[in-house]
Amino acid sequence: MAYQPLPLPWRRHFLILALLLGMATQAPCENEDKATDNISDRAGEQDKARQQENRHKAGEARWMLIGECQMVVLSQKAAWPLIPDLSDDEKIEAAWTKLQQMIERGEATLAANLMVRGEPGEKLVAESFHELRYATEFQPPELPDSTHMEKSVDHLKNWPYVGITPTAFETRNVGTRLELTGTVSQDGQWISVETDPSHVRFLRFEKIDAGVLASGEHLSVEQPHFSTLRNVVALQIRAGQRILLGVHKIPTDEDNMEFFFLRVRTQRTGKAP
Repeated sequence: MAYQPLPLPWRRHFLILALLLGMATQAPCENEDKATDNISDRAGEQDKARQQENRHKAGEARWMLIGECQMVVLSQKAAWPLIPDLSDDEKIEAAWTKLQQMIERGEATLAANLMVRGEPGEKLVAESFHELRYATEFQPPELPDSTHMEKSVDHLKNWPYVGITPTAFETRNVGTRLELTGTVSQDGQWISVETDPSHVRFLRFEKIDAGVLASGEHLSVEQPHFSTLRNVVALQIRAGQRILLGVHKIPTDEDNMEFFFLRVRTQRTGKAP
C-alpha cells in the first residue's frame, strides 16, 4: 500500500499532543529535582546536628564569652599616678581596687559599666544611649516672585515671613557602646579579642550662618557638636585578665581624664573532658 500522508489538520493534532506529553513528563522531573535538593539540604542539617551532638557526648568543651567594660572619669591629678600600675599586668588588680575605692569616695566617677555575653565568633554589643535628632538639609527662604525695582529693598524688608525649613534629619546616639568579638582556645585559657568601645558626648548646638536679609538680619541654622572617645583594639589576652584599653582627655573638660578598662572571661557550657 502506498504511503498516504496524514491530512494537515490531523498532523496539527498530533503535534499538539506531543508537546503536551513533553510538558507533562518534564514537570515531574523538575519537581523531583527540587525535592532531591530539599532532601539533601535537610540531610546536611541533620548531619551537622549529629556531629555537634557527638562532640558534646565525647566531652568536647564549649565556651561562652563574658565581656565587661568600665569607663571611669577622674581628675588628671589623680589619674597620672595610677597609669603606670594600671598598665602593668602584675599590678593592675591592686590599682583597680584603689580606683574602686576612689569611686566609692566620690573622687572618681563610673561613667559606664557595660557587659556582653554570648558565643565565641559572634559580634556582641552592649549600648547605653539617648537619641539626638537634628536637621541636615534645609529649604531656602521663600521670597516674593517679583518686586518693583525702585521699591525692592523696602518690599523685601516688609516681607511677612522669611524662614529656613528643615527637610531632612539624622539621628545620633549619645552615650556609651561596647562591641566585642572573640575566639577561645580549646582549653579556655586564652582569648583572641577584637573590641571597639566608645563614648559619645553631646557638647552644644552651634549656629551656622545661612544668609543675610535685606533688613541686615542674619539667618542661621543650629547644628550639634559632639565629642567621641574610642578605642579599636585587637589583641590576645588570658581569660579573666583585666587590661587598660585607653586613656583619654575629655574635650571641653581638660581637667579630667577617662579610662577604658576591659575584662573578658570564659564560662564552660559543654561537658568536661
